[in-house]
Amino acid sequence: MFTSFTLKNFRCFRELQIEPLERVNLIAGKNNTGKTALLEAIFLQLGPNNPMLSLQLNAWRGIEPTNIDAEEIWGWLFFGRHIDTTIEILGMYPGRHIEQHKNMLQIRLEEPEETRLVPNEETDQQSSISRSLTTAPNWRELVWKLYDEIGQSWTSRISLSSAGMKVSRARLAPSPPGRFLPTRARFPNEDVECFSKLEQIGRQDEVVKPLQLLEPRLRRLAVLVTSGVPFIHGDIGIGRMVPLPMMGEGIVRLLSMVLAIANAPGGTVLIDEIENGLHHSILVPVWQALAQAARQADVQIFATTHSYECVTAAHEAFATSGIYDMRLHRLERVAKTSRS
Repeated sequence: MFTSFTLKNFRCFRELQIEPLERVNLIAGKNNTGKTALLEAIFLQLGPNNPMLSLQLNAWRGIEPTNIDAEEIWGWLFFGRHIDTTIEILGMYPGRHIEQHKNMLQIRLEEPEETRLVPNEETDQQSSISRSLTTAPNWRELVWKLYDEIGQSWTSRISLSSAGMKVSRARLAPSPPGRFLPTRARFPNEDVECFSKLEQIGRQDEVVKPLQLLEPRLRRLAVLVTSGVPFIHGDIGIGRMVPLPMMGEGIVRLLSMVLAIANAPGGTVLIDEIENGLHHSILVPVWQALAQAARQADVQIFATTHSYECVTAAHEAFATSGIYDMRLHRLERVAKTSRS
């Protein structure tokens, strides 16, 4: 698990250090203090050789580029949109043979090594972005450099042009899994896939029990095909399986969170606005369920909230659990930056 993060020149942060970290970390603060941006920085750290994640962040915020101008696509990753600076995201975590490991991810916009780029067939198929871009003169590439505690480095890069997309990824050892649950986007297909993996190994009860907090009648879950599309359905004793979206936003939200945790063993789960769709009266048992799932899967959670009720519910849940492995971090703006 991470013990600290330090950010420089990312989004609204000129500089931010957040420590110490616990298994569950709740990020609170007023609007526009950088709560979502902090999760995005951690998300990039979790995939330090995958610069395509930078495009995913834009998509989750509802930003779809219409041309290949590097400043338009990547400019707002940089503090104050100063694209001549370097983003730094430093994650510290315990090591086996040394006290602390570190991953320093540096992100820069640079002139491309090649004036004309060869289309990447694999990435063109995976992303509609490269198919929708129009010609623009600003052909820079986003360069990611990862450094470890002894100074070894690995370089990855992504370039966009009218000819297509070119991605070069450094070869790294597999990283612990990471999942991001943003506020805007929903991933029903991913939920189906994650639930199917648990059902194959007989772990579906790990999901059913937390959902019974919201729907006590729930007996079991199953994947059924409706109009040619697989959906997760629930048996609530009415003689017919019910699609989970018909049971309300809260139960769908809780399902996504529990599935993300169960499918990221030893990894990290990021949840934006965790209280969305959940009534304040059930937040304490929801936190208890998430804490138990995180401990069982050895997962570290970072979650944001706007809700005072959510903060007090988290405190009550962990105070009565016998293990207080939660920490509250509050962000506030100081001299046009943010601090924790």
